[in-house]
Amino acid sequence: MKLVNSLVEVITEQVSNSVIKDAITNKYACELRYIDDEKLPNGGQRRIIQPVAYGMSKDNNPVIRAYQISGPSLKVNEKGIPLPDWRLFRTDRIKSISPQKGENSLFTTFSEPPLYNPTGDNSMSRMMYNSKF
Repeated sequence: MKLVNSLVEVITEQVSNSVIKDAITNKYACELRYIDDEKLPNGGQRRIIQPVAYGMSKDNNPVIRAYQISGPSLKVNEKGIPLPDWRLFRTDRIKSISPQKGENSLFTTFSEPPLYNPTGDNSMSRMMYNSKF
């Protein structure tokens, strides 16, 4: 049984990583559900993010750097406004992530978000995927 559970975890992680890599590479806006979202203000809504990088946090957790457009959020920026703003998402806390569909079932894409840093992310110890604008 332990082997089966381990295989399910590995398969699930690989699928998630491929969705994340595809979204970052192709600049797909995504709908994201995060653990405990329903307890936050606007918790019934999905988060809409623009994922730009995937890597390992300084605590060695896999993370996504994304520009969050809408949905639940506890953090506010320096102006006291919660969104849109940059967020770091731990992948082990993501319940679901999927590219957002636009007109004619095409995926919604995005251009370079404000204050995007193409050279790295100080919150990551290692970056594995990064959008190219």
